Amino acid sequence: MYGPPQAPQVPQPPKSPVTGGRVALLVLFCALALLSCGFLAWAPMLRVAVLTRRARDWVLFGVTFAVAAGLFTYAGVTGDEEATTAESFVAVGIMMLLVAGPMAYYLVTELRRLDRGGAAPAYRPQGHDHASAATVPGALGNQNPYARPVTPPPVTPPPVTPGPRIDQVRAELDELSDLLRKDTGNTGEGEGGR
Repeated sequence: MYGPPQAPQVPQPPKSPVTGGRVALLVLFCALALLSCGFLAWAPMLRVAVLTRRARDWVLFGVTFAVAAGLFTYAGVTGDEEATTAESFVAVGIMMLLVAGPMAYYLVTELRRLDRGGAAPAYRPQGHDHASAATVPGALGNQNPYARPVTPPPVTPPPVTPGPRIDQVRAELDELSDLLRKDTGNTGEGEGGR
């Protein structure tokens, strides 16, 4: 009762539903890595790096691109030569890693991003700064524990002016009520006499 007031609730924006375009992008980038046997596995990694803008994702994109380019170059140089069993196992293992790794990382990152609502910035009502909207007043120690959050004044609707039709209906109702009062007064005396 006498404690500090609670912080106002900050409404969260509604989560955006997964649209057909987003699903199509998921399928497209996964198909690029899968159908190219790993040679285009850098494409989903590039999308992740552009969307998240994190240094780790750019490094992973660079590594994926370098491994795919190295594998492509090796396949082009050795072309018609018969590969040994060890070389075949190594090449197939690298291809499987190039397909599975970037595809899984892309799907996990993209689905997390979609769960967070497309990485939209948090909703903050006007007039509230970041610190007061995210913390309880008095929690930082230097704030006044008795301060109350500022609430906007209530919005009053504009006065409704009755139209000419409503005035006509009121007049007719007044006439009817007068007639009923007169009629009730006449029948009341007649019934009492019976």
